[in-house]
Amino acid sequence: MDIIGERKIVFQPAGAEHGREISLHVGRPQQRSDDGWEVQIDILDPEKPWKLPPVWGTDGLGAVILGIFALSKYVEWYTMRGRLTLPEHGETVFPEWALLLEASTPPAPVPGAAPEPDGGAEG
Repeated sequence: MDIIGERKIVFQPAGAEHGREISLHVGRPQQRSDDGWEVQIDILDPEKPWKLPPVWGTDGLGAVILGIFALSKYVEWYTMRGRLTLPEHGETVFPEWALLLEASTPPAPVPGAAPEPDGGAEG
């Protein structure tokens, strides 16, 4: 799968002393033979093997949006059974934010594509 977005979160089940890291992946939309598009969503959890079917839509963007909605149901499953946090900061993640916080990897900056900051000099 060609991944266009990845987010790592830590799931700590209610009453458990330690949490475990989980990765959420959104794949690149692929065109189907029937003129539809599909996207693969994966949840890599070492203790809960999920087998998610591809999500499909009428275009690539639609498939990704529907995939994110499908993913939100799984995130909701985790939040009903424990706590989700960001591994870097330990901040609690709520279902709606788990999908928005760095849900996709930003593109690498292209040299010369943006103006250089002037360092606050007046001109």
